[in-house]
Amino acid sequence: MDIEWAKSKLEQYLALCRQVKAAVPAGEYWNDRAAALNDKAELMLSTVQRIVFQVEPGNSEPLLPPGYSNSDTELRVRRVLGALQDAEEADRHLTPSAPDFIADRMHPTIWSAAAVIWDTGEYRVAVGQSALALATHLKVRSKSKLSDRKLVQDVFAPDAPKPGGVRLQFPGDRDDESWRSRQSGLHLLAQGAFAGIRNIAAHEGEPWPEQIALEFLAVLSVLARWADETEPVVG
Repeated sequence: MDIEWAKSKLEQYLALCRQVKAAVPAGEYWNDRAAALNDKAELMLSTVQRIVFQVEPGNSEPLLPPGYSNSDTELRVRRVLGALQDAEEADRHLTPSAPDFIADRMHPTIWSAAAVIWDTGEYRVAVGQSALALATHLKVRSKSKLSDRKLVQDVFAPDAPKPGGVRLQFPGDRDDESWRSRQSGLHLLAQGAFAGIRNIAAHEGEPWPEQIALEFLAVLSVLARWADETEPVVG
């Protein structure tokens, strides 16, 4: 809704209501001037009613023109106008508070690599460094010669390693459905992170907004924490 437009319409309607009342002084009967002003108000009533119904959908009683002295239309219009006037402030104060994102509480491998670059504003580069640090950490743990997506595709695979190979897998019963679900989740998340974050960070030239970069770091942090729960399985 265009709040400023809606407020303007309601204010115009209330002004006509006041003019109708002023045209009929106490002790006098309805007159031509009051009738003409009432006609103008009736022309606005359909639009005013749409605004009122949208702001207060729970009350579907039709609005009446100012000539109906026993109507609560003016009260309802004033109430909706007040709600619209306070809408921005009310949204600001009544919207649930969002939790703060504390970057330095992410996985230390992820944040320590990003932190040295973060204050420069080169957020894409910072995320790329974090992904590279994670890949290096995984290479050391698995003693693999592979890199990036091929590395995680191999070391996090849920099947048994080939002779001489190494997998990084969660401890537990490999035949258990929950174990396979967790390992597959790690396997797929890692491939997605390196294909969609690490690869893009390395090859895309456009700068990244800070919020987007933080969200990417959060994905890498989750991946790093899950990886910490794994243990090397040698074929």
